[in-house]
Amino acid sequence: MILRELVEELRDNILRDRSDQVSGPSDRLWSDRTLVRYINEAHRRFARLSLILRDGTTPQCCQVTLNANTDTYELDPSVLQVISAKFAGQPADLARAGHAALGTYHTPDAYFFDPSSLSSLQPGKVVAFSTDEQLSLDEDGSTSVVSMRVYPQPTLVYLTAPYPSVLNLRVVRMPLNDLTEDDMDAVPEIPRDHHLDMLDWAAYLALRVVDHDAGDNPAAAAFKTTFDQHVKDARDSAMRKMFTPMQWGFGRNGFSWEGN
Repeated sequence: MILRELVEELRDNILRDRSDQVSGPSDRLWSDRTLVRYINEAHRRFARLSLILRDGTTPQCCQVTLNANTDTYELDPSVLQVISAKFAGQPADLARAGHAALGTYHTPDAYFFDPSSLSSLQPGKVVAFSTDEQLSLDEDGSTSVVSMRVYPQPTLVYLTAPYPSVLNLRVVRMPLNDLTEDDMDAVPEIPRDHHLDMLDWAAYLALRVVDHDAGDNPAAAAFKTTFDQHVKDARDSAMRKMFTPMQWGFGRNGFSWEGN
């Protein structure tokens, strides 16, 4: 559905804000601008909570060009999570690790521990990445931009042909563009099946500030509850598609089995 249709659905069929005067100014409770703002917020909230926008092709959010002697990179503000990272042209993904694994590596030694050996893996070819380093400021001044750290710190020789320097990411992201009154033909980025679902949050935002003799508070709460259920259903579906089920196996820890 396009934005114009969503505004009409929200106003006419959900909020029932259709009482126009025969003459004079409109007595509608919500302007188109206000409803578009609520729909945009609902669009972003649905994407953020459901994790439903998965992307592996858009260069803006799915490609990172590495630089020699630099191990931390700010990702596009739309990125919520990195599912995997792989060098362009390479068959295997990089290993995922957390700060604890990357920042406390030391050469195993059963008899001696030297604190100076922490993080002793020398710069070279990148083999792992982490996204739990820090959050940075976005263009609005909010601390929400995901930073990615690669390990070890890349050196120039491993970023020069025949070695690739571009990391291709698979990410969960927010919508790349806001829905605005300037483009009423815009189509929300979340799947079409959820366009009407997200209007429940827009209705909640609209009704929470209107008091028809205190009659709209229960209606607002009902829309919020329905929206939360829609998000849960969408998130459950997204999680099933993103992650491999746990597998059980035996005899994989270096043991051998011999029959009698």
